[in-house]
Amino acid sequence: MDLKKILKYNYKFLLFIILLCLFFYLKLPYYVMAPGGTINITDRVNLSGYEETNGSINMLYVSEYKATPGLYLYSMIMGYDIIKNNDRKISNESIKEVEDRNKIMRDNSLDVALMVAYTKANKFIKINNKRNVIIATTQNNGLKVGDIILEVDNTLVEDVSAIKKIINNKKENDIITFKILRDGKEKEIKSKIYLENNTKIVGVVIITDYDYEIEPKLEIKFRDSESGSSGGLMLTLTIYNALVNEDIIKGRKISGTGTISFDGSVGEIDGIKYKIMGAASDKMDIVFVPSSNYEEAIATKNKYHYNMDIIKVDTFDEVLDYLKK
Repeated sequence: MDLKKILKYNYKFLLFIILLCLFFYLKLPYYVMAPGGTINITDRVNLSGYEETNGSINMLYVSEYKATPGLYLYSMIMGYDIIKNNDRKISNESIKEVEDRNKIMRDNSLDVALMVAYTKANKFIKINNKRNVIIATTQNNGLKVGDIILEVDNTLVEDVSAIKKIINNKKENDIITFKILRDGKEKEIKSKIYLENNTKIVGVVIITDYDYEIEPKLEIKFRDSESGSSGGLMLTLTIYNALVNEDIIKGRKISGTGTISFDGSVGEIDGIKYKIMGAASDKMDIVFVPSSNYEEAIATKNKYHYNMDIIKVDTFDEVLDYLKK
């Protein structure tokens, strides 16, 4: 039988197969937020003499999927959040830049967690070096996510406030010169000063990364797929638990979410209902959440009748106080 006859007698079946493939595999310009799970980070610690105890400390995550027609329809039925790809971006950046930013924020979250935990545990920590890293651009200024700023107008800059000071001394439409490190090579980028809401800007978001000298030496390893800053609180707790000579876990499955600041304050995160679902699925005993996310977390627990304690916190000290009761 020749090809024409095959198509004639089987075109409906072939069309069905094509439509089925498109339904499940065609990528749409959306992604779906869905119930996540937990990441046990007590076994990620590399510290001489450290021994794991019963129980665990866990980060919470939200599952994210690239939408297909089938997943889009299923998500609408289940009431999951469907978000446009462009809503994840700042300005016209690429998806890779979004992913790069999330990994930079993850590493920066670990920097802050180290400082808070070592300080709280009365262990030695000293800043050896700082790097000012671009995590987003809002203007077409020649700068990219991941660029490390070395100098601004031939001036060494220690932190973000020093960069802002130089920008504030400029006038609108002035040109400012950045010496940056990009892909291991130094470059000079000239950018224009803009005026936005009576504030002088270049159109970049910058964070400061830190290199420390610490004693005792400690490492926490991440998988390449793990990113974002919402694990800061649990990273801090994990590091602190490894450093102190006491059992604060006490056999419990402890989890939580929230950013961490140098003063120990805990910040708001996204996707709390999906993180609570993931915590319940993995049978967590305790979930710490920022105060600003608490009402939604409790509403999710009550809706599905989850059996776990949800504790709202504003500071790292409040976490320790609860666990030491």
